[in-house]
Amino acid sequence: MPSGFAVGHLVEFKGAPGIGRVGAVNGDTLRIDFFESVAEPEVESRTVPATACRHAVLQRETRVFWRNPNTGAWLAGRVQMAQRPMYFVHFPNTEADLPVPEAELRVRWDKPVRDPLQVLVSGGNESGYFHNTRLPLLHNLVGQRAASASTPALLSSAVEIYPHQIHAALTVLSDPVQRYLLADEVGLGKTIQAGYVIRQTLIDNPRARVTVLTPEVLRRQWRSEMCEKFFIDDFVDARVRFTSHETPEKWAQYHDSELVVVDEAHDLVHDVDNDDPRYRELCALAHTAPKLLLLSATPVTAGPTAHLALLHLLDPALYGWENRDAFERRHALREILADRVSGLDDKLPPLLPSTIDRIRDVIPEDPLFEALAPQVLDLLDEYDELADDADAPELALRVEALRAHISETYRLDRRVIRHRRARILRDDEESDLLPYVVRGRVRPQVLGEGSLHSLASETLRTWRRYTWDHLLDESLDDRQTEYGLLLGILTSRLGGPSTDFLDAMRWRVRRDTQAATRAGLTDQERELLVGAPQFAHEVALVERLEAMLDQGGLKDEMDELVHALLPLISKAARTVIFAGPGSLASELTAELSRRLPGTSIAEHTRRAGSEASNQAVDAWRAQRRKNTRATRSTENPPRILVVDDSADDGLNLQSADTAVHLRLPWSPNRLEQRLGRIDRYPDFEATGHDPADQFVLADTEEFNGAWLTLLQDGYQIFTESVSTLQDPIAVNLSGVWSKALVQGPEGLANSTQEISAQLGAARAAIAKFDRLESVHESSAYETDIAATLGKFEQPWRKTQDALLMYAGDEASGIKLRHWTRIERGCERHKFNLASQPLVSPHLYQALKAKVPSEAAEAAFMRAAALRAPGTRLYRIGNPLVDMLASVIYTDDRGQATAFWRLDPLHRGELEPYFGFDLVVEADITSALALVGNEQKARPALQRQADRILPPFTLKVWVPAGSTKAVTDEQTLRWLEKPYDNSKDHNYNSKLIRELIDLFGGWNYYEKAARSANGVALDELERVTDLAAHCARAQQSARRRLAVAKAQAQSRQAAGHLLGDTESYLLDVSVADALVEGLTRPNVRLVAATCIVKSGYRRVRHDS
Repeated sequence: MPSGFAVGHLVEFKGAPGIGRVGAVNGDTLRIDFFESVAEPEVESRTVPATACRHAVLQRETRVFWRNPNTGAWLAGRVQMAQRPMYFVHFPNTEADLPVPEAELRVRWDKPVRDPLQVLVSGGNESGYFHNTRLPLLHNLVGQRAASASTPALLSSAVEIYPHQIHAALTVLSDPVQRYLLADEVGLGKTIQAGYVIRQTLIDNPRARVTVLTPEVLRRQWRSEMCEKFFIDDFVDARVRFTSHETPEKWAQYHDSELVVVDEAHDLVHDVDNDDPRYRELCALAHTAPKLLLLSATPVTAGPTAHLALLHLLDPALYGWENRDAFERRHALREILADRVSGLDDKLPPLLPSTIDRIRDVIPEDPLFEALAPQVLDLLDEYDELADDADAPELALRVEALRAHISETYRLDRRVIRHRRARILRDDEESDLLPYVVRGRVRPQVLGEGSLHSLASETLRTWRRYTWDHLLDESLDDRQTEYGLLLGILTSRLGGPSTDFLDAMRWRVRRDTQAATRAGLTDQERELLVGAPQFAHEVALVERLEAMLDQGGLKDEMDELVHALLPLISKAARTVIFAGPGSLASELTAELSRRLPGTSIAEHTRRAGSEASNQAVDAWRAQRRKNTRATRSTENPPRILVVDDSADDGLNLQSADTAVHLRLPWSPNRLEQRLGRIDRYPDFEATGHDPADQFVLADTEEFNGAWLTLLQDGYQIFTESVSTLQDPIAVNLSGVWSKALVQGPEGLANSTQEISAQLGAARAAIAKFDRLESVHESSAYETDIAATLGKFEQPWRKTQDALLMYAGDEASGIKLRHWTRIERGCERHKFNLASQPLVSPHLYQALKAKVPSEAAEAAFMRAAALRAPGTRLYRIGNPLVDMLASVIYTDDRGQATAFWRLDPLHRGELEPYFGFDLVVEADITSALALVGNEQKARPALQRQADRILPPFTLKVWVPAGSTKAVTDEQTLRWLEKPYDNSKDHNYNSKLIRELIDLFGGWNYYEKAARSANGVALDELERVTDLAAHCARAQQSARRRLAVAKAQAQSRQAAGHLLGDTESYLLDVSVADALVEGLTRPNVRLVAATCIVKSGYRRVRHDS
């Protein structure tokens, strides 16, 4: 049966690299030929079943090629109308559209141009106008790739550029095995680091499945941040799912994920082992995903079991639960190493020799250590004192180098990335980037003059006295720890109306589950409250408190609370009121709304629900548009956000001017989480970077007042973060509340010095361990990508001009219509994707399908975009920019150009010059051979290579017939002038013979062009200093690589301390191969030009 196809038909089929032409019919199969250029009209052929093919109908403005049967010359034109089997085609410099049979037309395939030089020497050159617009954008795109180390997410994400965040993201994305624990201290932006990785994963694979696992209260915030800053909706074929810690039964449906991100990972591994059901579900999810990110601020302080649980998620083979005992032994040895390394102090020279000997006992066979240690000791005299005081700075440098080596070499797992606050918050005066800051903390003021009347406080004081007396009378004082924790839980319900305190007591006395829910009691709190035996006086106290509240006490307490709050909240622009667990937040919201009907009062509570709560926070946090008619008093009216304990974890509340704590958690660790909501990277427009004012509702004579004193002066939690002290705080907490049970409020106040000393010792121990685990310096061979990004971003108008010139309405643009508008002070450019630019329609339609309309509206100036949240940036990684990049590399126009140009000063014969635009990049071929799954590893290795030798573009000019490239500045300026139709004359199909005759024929023209290309390649070293540039990069990389090799060998020798030595050695081998690839970098031709210099020509005028 005939297939219906004939030789010359234009066809498409699934998986085809563009529109092809039937070259032969063989029964039920077709040979489909693809057209590259006039130089390679049949560059590739494929044999496919006829049933898989369909006729291709060329749309209006499709670019086609036709070989004139009369002259043999190839012409490029555009389809104007189809009347198959004929097409009416418009060719340049003609007035009428010419009918051409379908069989005589060729359509270029959709792959990048292979050889612009071949197009040039075959007469396929186009007008210089296309060269004018294509090359500036191409150079800019290569510059963006170089600045970002082929990591477009770093540029296309709407976030500020900070070195530690760039370092973390790039470390992950440059590793073929992307399984990491991001462990920066609280407030340093782990979510931003994860956002970079998520966006780049979607750029690398636009069909990827990504799962983000967070606490339920943070799920919507994560989704919002990923959409507003990392634009995950740019990828129409991808799926990013957000699920919660609280729903492990759903996790199995996400086993198709390419990347899994787990926020607050420590919450899922605390007090678990391999038999915990939720942990097993987490392992199943983590181990099925090729890529994994765990986010946790506290892994270094976690015990060995929690640490093993985290690392097992990263690598189950390396960190198996069956090897738990060996892991715990290594963990203990590392504590010894951390303790000894802490003695490396340049301020105590006499201790250095013994400290080095003690470290040597733990890490034998470390050649680099043995090389660095003597350099320290060389500066000491025979008494182990500094031989010359002038060498003190040099001693500090050498000691730091030795510590850096130990830190980088003996971190427990190299896939744990941890930056310390102290290092990140240190301003680098030499950097042009903005310093990273957090808002910080201040000591709170006591609200209500510290003497608010509280029935609950009176009841608690009585309960404490009766309970301790009963324990003594019954010789049960050995159970004081149990009752001390009860005291802590009840203290956390003091402040404001007594209903939550009463409900907590009702749960203890009556097992009233509804009361427990109203009081917001956690499972742990419920167990503790009913675990200790109940006494008779407790029933009487509950009944007495119920009676007093029924007699109007509850209303009096609420009135007193609101009276204390009103002067405070009326002054601040944004106030957040932390009401703690229970019903107080909802009741206070209702009362304030009733009393302040014109004030914005938002509620974030479990009662309101996740969706309504997050919408309330968005409204409270949103920037207000300026009202030019507003008076000074109404320009910025107060906004109040009342929250319960659901806002204590992960929520971003740094927009607050004032924070009010009506109740304080009974664990400092819970308060640390709450304070971390405000002590974060500032919302500069809303608050600046000064700390938020803090107020606490407390009675200085009662338990909550004494607890505040201990939190301030003992734990010092309002002065500095205690996020790294969670374990020692938890261990000592029961003792603190036991003392309060025995001594009353004075017991809390009397614990101040003891707690301060305990935490001081814990800080010192953790600092030792932390120094061993933290990132000490950048990886062994990378350039400072954050600095190059900042440098690229400064002249942002160059990016704007290059893109708008290429895409715009100018004579040489592709005419993709667009307009501008101002949104919140930010100029946005919106492209109309429905318009038909001067791009072959089938190619444009295929590329446009990957560009959502939202991605076609963006800004060029980063600073302005960041002031208008949700504004995209036109950088690589943005789907519209990537579409234009695909057009640039696929569309043959502008890749080969030939014209003559007038030089009024020129005398004599015509002088032809050849120009070559080249892209130079590192060769990763040998490195790819060392890793499995080359296709997936390629992006990661390309990033490593770009950090060694960033890609760059070159333009080399060679006079025809010369063996030297042009170096004269005046000549170069003349050659580099943009094509000007009024002065320059394109060698089109009618004039091309003039150019060919100048060389004496086609063969000589091609020979001259290829000879010039060879000169350009040979002259790269002299003209561009390429060899020296590569040699410098190679020399620097080899020097750092020698350090990495020594560290790898040391890790292998220290198997008793570490477990990941083989993967570390492989990474060093890959890096070594990349460095060797610099010897012969790839040089790729992306455009070829021929310009003929001419003096004034004699023109014959017809009579």
